[in-house]
Amino acid sequence: MTEQYKATLKLALIFTVLIAANFASPFISKYLSPEEQTILFLVIVYSGGAIYAFQTRDQMNAFIKNWPSSLVYTAFILYACKIAAEKVINARTGIEVENIRYASTIGGALYSVPLSMIVISFFMQVKTFVRWLKAQSNGDDGAALVPSLLRLCFITSLFGLGMYTFPKAHAVVDYAVLADATSVNSCGPAEPSVVYVRKNSETCKRIHISPFEGIYESTDIPSKSG
Repeated sequence: MTEQYKATLKLALIFTVLIAANFASPFISKYLSPEEQTILFLVIVYSGGAIYAFQTRDQMNAFIKNWPSSLVYTAFILYACKIAAEKVINARTGIEVENIRYASTIGGALYSVPLSMIVISFFMQVKTFVRWLKAQSNGDDGAALVPSLLRLCFITSLFGLGMYTFPKAHAVVDYAVLADATSVNSCGPAEPSVVYVRKNSETCKRIHISPFEGIYESTDIPSKSG
């Protein structure tokens, strides 16, 4: 089977899908609520993204292994996220920056996961667009359409996951303060399920935490010593 013949089949498949979607649209609107239509759309997109990920699993595995040590991640994304986490924790808790060294690193790692998804999806979209322009200039319109369709599903899925998980990371970043907290220091006496982290030279955070009971209470107390 020649490449031109494959491209023709792919193009025909796309037109078939588009025509079928056009005819199915009134039926979908009639029998499915807007919420159900949204779920259907997400199922289609994420299924397409999963198919693309499975087809390119070797490339995906290689990329996942190399990404944490890449220059883009370590020098830009992780560093920027660490600074962002530092500022967020400082603004929310009032703890001075020098007292949240571990918390800012953990918070930066939390932020870096969704941001990585968004950045990767953006660059994949740019790369896909460049490929499409090259195909247009070569007069090879059909060859890249179906692979790009699955690729676009994957890109959309990745971007959607990044946008979904970012607020989740933002919501739990405060708990990273526990990495800098200790149960015994100059802030207060040792107590069961209580840790302390210095807020500034005059104040400490007393954190009563019991994960199994769902307790996380933070209060400011005067420091015994600066």
